[in-house]
Amino acid sequence: MDASTETKSRKKSSDRKLEILRTLVRMMTESENKHITTKSLAAAIGVSEAALYRHFPSKAKMYEEI
Repeated sequence: MDASTETKSRKKSSDRKLEILRTLVRMMTESENKHITTKSLAAAIGVSEAALYRHFPSKAKMYEEI
């Protein structure tokens, strides 16, 4: 993958942050036990757990933003 392809596939920080929050809300509404791990959230989005923490300092902050 060259630099131009990589740049095109990356989302803007604000777009990724919104995607994280929307996915978290969706998972909360679909989950029976309401226990959502950062691992499962990252997998649902298709990013690493570290990517989540680039946008939010903690899982608690994700919930606060919702």
